[in-house]
Amino acid sequence: MESDESLRPAPDAALLGGSLLAVLGYLVPWFHQDGYSWSYSGWAYASLSSGGGWTLLTLAFLAVAVVASLWAARSLTAAMWAVVGTVGAGVFTLAVVAASFSHVSEGSALNYLASMPFGFGLPLLAAGLGLALAGGCRAIAVAVVRAAREPAQNDG
Repeated sequence: MESDESLRPAPDAALLGGSLLAVLGYLVPWFHQDGYSWSYSGWAYASLSSGGGWTLLTLAFLAVAVVASLWAARSLTAAMWAVVGTVGAGVFTLAVVAASFSHVSEGSALNYLASMPFGFGLPLLAAGLGLALAGGCRAIAVAVVRAAREPAQNDG
């Protein structure tokens, strides 16, 4: 049976901070189109009534990363789940961002893309995913080293 100490959260700060930063970056606008009243972000797609619900998988992966990061400083399994959540969120984020860029007009796509006003959501999302992935890799490495240093409990 597990001790009460092992059930208490022991968050990994970099992993938790990066995951929360990625959630914030996913929800706030990434960029706007001049002359129209729309802006794209993960939340803009998720709130569509016409089939944008698949983008909620990104938030589900981020939720896995946030919850797992709460125990990642103590548990190798939690750290691994947090990395899985971060990578899954990154994959789905790429699909959502690609869908956003597909709305750029084809006539002068490169010129238009250069002049598109970006918000701060996309850089926050990128920084958050990067920090969460780095924190998760570090948490896994720390857990492996800690397990290697602990004497085997069955020895003696």
